[in-house]
Parts: sequence; structure tokens; C-alpha cells
Amino acid sequence: MALLSFPLDQIILFLFILVRVSAILFVVPFFSSRNMPMLLKVSLAVAVAWLLLPQLDITPPDPFKSPAGLVLGVVSEIAIGLIIGIIVQLMFAGIQLAGQMAGFQMGFAIANVVDPASSLQIPLLSQFLNVFALLIFLSLNIHYYFIKALVDSFELIPMWGAHFEENLFHLIVQIVSGAFVIAVKVGAPVMVALLLTSVALGLIARTVPQMQIFIVAMPLKILLGLLFLGFSLPFCADFLKTAFASMGNTILGLIRILS
Repeated sequence: MALLSFPLDQIILFLFILVRVSAILFVVPFFSSRNMPMLLKVSLAVAVAWLLLPQLDITPPDPFKSPAGLVLGVVSEIAIGLIIGIIVQLMFAGIQLAGQMAGFQMGFAIANVVDPASSLQIPLLSQFLNVFALLIFLSLNIHYYFIKALVDSFELIPMWGAHFEENLFHLIVQIVSGAFVIAVKVGAPVMVALLLTSVALGLIARTVPQMQIFIVAMPLKILLGLLFLGFSLPFCADFLKTAFASMGNTILGLIRILS
């Protein structure tokens, strides 16, 4: 009965806030995991939307004027949330790609584990780097950026007022290309070390044909790969801190483009 005492415009505003919040929470890492119960996701989305409701001084549009406008408005709200969440997903995809490339060089191409977030088979080293990046993501409270992005999105982008212009697609292309840059930078220490190891082993095989170089190459690459991976983790942590910090500016720039 308490819900019936709320004005109709506040109920409509809450529902539209819930749509945008749900679209973000169902895409961002950790919360998008299939192992997380759907009831927990829905409860979290409702709680965040309920907390944002008194903080926003906006007037919701009238959903009864046009059914077609209502459908387009809901689709645009979902698109805003999905685009913001996919930015972070692309960054973690770049980190997983780095682990996949480094693991291929080490000989871990067929050593796969089940990713709890997607329930897909991914290389072992990719899962390790993904969990490592996720711990840094949570330890630096980067998830607070999403709360700030939510508030800024409602202040800068009015309900049903998103503009999907050409600059948006250019920014998405830059973000996708940035994921490959992240993959190369994170996996570079291991990949360069193993590339030089392969060159050295090739030269040894040419100069000393009697040596069974292939028997030595596999355990040597695994040992050197793990060694350089351990050496590179502090530098990867510093790089990921910088990348996650710049992600906030990227999300803010995206919101300004949509507005």
C-alpha cells in the first residue's frame, strides 16, 4: 500500500532509472557472471535505482503519449547502460587476449578452464590475468565510477534524450582498438621473452644438430614464461591502475557524446 501513495511520475521515473541501472549491472564484470543468482542481480538493481531516485531532480516523460515513443525510449535507455558496461568488458577482453597470446607462446594453448563469468572455456593464463585485473579493479574502488557514471548520465542525458551520433561510433572503434593495445602491453614481457627464447633455441638447433632441442624447449618456455610473468605483475598492476583510471574519463566522454 505504501507504493500506491507515491505520485505516478515518481513511479515512472523509478522504472526508467531501473531500466538504465539494470542494463549496466547486467553487463559489467563480476555482476554479469552467470553464477551470480538472478534474484541478487535484480535486487541490487532495484536497490541502486531506489537510492538514485531522491538524488535526481528530473522530470520523466509521459509514457502514455505515444506507444512507439515508449518503446524507443526504453530501447535507448537500455542502449545507454549497455554501452557504458561494454567499455569495461572490452578492457577485460583485452586482458584475456593478453593471457591467451602469452599462454600460446608458453604451450598452454590447450590448458583451458571454465570462466565463471561466461561459462566458456578460456586459456588458463587468461583466467589468471582476468582474476588479477578484477582484484585490482575492486581494490581501487573503480566500481564507484559506475555509480558516478549513472548519476552523470541522468544529469547530462535526459530521459529518452540520447543522441546516437557518428562520434559515438568513432569512440567505440577507439575503445576496441585500445583493447588490443592493452592486450599487447600486458602480454608483452612474456611474449618478448619467449620470442627471444625461440630465436635462441633455433640458433642452438642449427649449430648443434645433435641436441634434442624440442625436448628442452617445452619445459624451458614454461619456466621462463612463469618467471617473466611473475616479474611483470607489479608493472602490470601499475599499468592497469592507470588504464582503469582513464576509463572514468572515457565513460564521461561517452556520456557527453550521448547528450
